[in-house]
Amino acid sequence: MVGDPAQDPATTFLLLLPLGLLHISGWRQAGSGAFGFVLRLLRWLGPAAPWILATGLLLLLLWAIGRIRSLRIPWRTSAAAVVVEGLVLGFLLGPLLSLLTSLTPIESAPLAWSVLAEQWHAKLALSAGAGLYEEVLFRAGLLAGCRLLLLSFFRGLGWHGAAPVLALGLSLFLSSAAFAFAHAWGHPEGVAIPELTFLFLAGVLLGLIWRWRGLAVVAYTHAAYDAFLLL
Repeated sequence: MVGDPAQDPATTFLLLLPLGLLHISGWRQAGSGAFGFVLRLLRWLGPAAPWILATGLLLLLLWAIGRIRSLRIPWRTSAAAVVVEGLVLGFLLGPLLSLLTSLTPIESAPLAWSVLAEQWHAKLALSAGAGLYEEVLFRAGLLAGCRLLLLSFFRGLGWHGAAPVLALGLSLFLSSAAFAFAHAWGHPEGVAIPELTFLFLAGVLLGLIWRWRGLAVVAYTHAAYDAFLLL
């Protein structure tokens, strides 16, 4: 028996798959290669790359379906709830970030950069790529990894009671700072302090959503927020 069906790895994969397919279907038309690295990593495989990618996705899909069937996970209800929750949180993220930045001596700035693409498909593809890849990298990867390492470190010091809070707080800080500076590094015109602060706060909020609601919810929240800005 599983805990929260929405955070089960099989349900999470099924929910993230549409974001990945949407990004793949339109990232070339978006006029930006910011998230095309996933496909470029497969180019060294040559003509076999699409088949390898398709085979990998198919195997993961079969695994997810088998796990859902064997554990009787109510994935349909969970999937619908995750998408709705992500859309709602994505819509609320902008006003919440504006409120937080109003408490600091900076001016609010958008999280999603303006893009040259005019087609709605291209903008949705770019938003899907940002929501999927950035959340996998910065939240499921960096934040989760830092939290586990710091949790072990603080417990090793004998701080068993404070270890969970300290580990989460410091890992949120580190992953959010990396999230902000990664945008600055990838942006050709550079990013000023106000934008870095805004991005850092966005990273903290997205990190908290990941911690409390899981990877699928935060990926859809991020994608929805960017889509609301770009469309």
